[in-house]
Amino acid sequence: MPTTSSSTARAAGLPAGPGLALALLLVLAACTGGSAMEPTLTEEQARDRAEQHIQEAIAALPDEPTLNLLSDYSDECTDPTDNGPQGRYQVGKTYWLDDLSPERNDAYLDALRAHWEANNYRISSDNRPDDRTITVEHNEDAFRMSVVARPDDQRLSLGAGSPCIWPEGTPPEDDEPGF
Repeated sequence: MPTTSSSTARAAGLPAGPGLALALLLVLAACTGGSAMEPTLTEEQARDRAEQHIQEAIAALPDEPTLNLLSDYSDECTDPTDNGPQGRYQVGKTYWLDDLSPERNDAYLDALRAHWEANNYRISSDNRPDDRTITVEHNEDAFRMSVVARPDDQRLSLGAGSPCIWPEGTPPEDDEPGF
């Protein structure tokens, strides 16, 4: 049987359907804004910055979770609405926040939202109470973050992703002479 993105998402414990659509929207939306030919963070710097955003958010929680890596990714930015050149990537990380009480998820989400509001993030969406998902974007570096409570067991995941970046920090040299 062929693997689909929703079956892959379900196997990983991620939301399918609307939840998967939201996750894909975040990836696509991250590749917009700014001049695509300007220097960016390198892939390594972007990965470090994503980790920094995650660690700062974790520190805002009232309880300390055990972090279990769910994904560490580097995906090419292929959003056709961005009108940017090919060869740029979005990098990021997502962790399961284990050893937290699902009964306290509202407190955890409230703490994260308060942290983000106090630290120059724009709330993109807060779908509570129907769906325990909050997505944000940092106003200075355009990194996006999300916290999601998995519907079946309320297990929390927290992730951060970069805007589109050049892997080496600068656009590739144009091999053809200019006109």
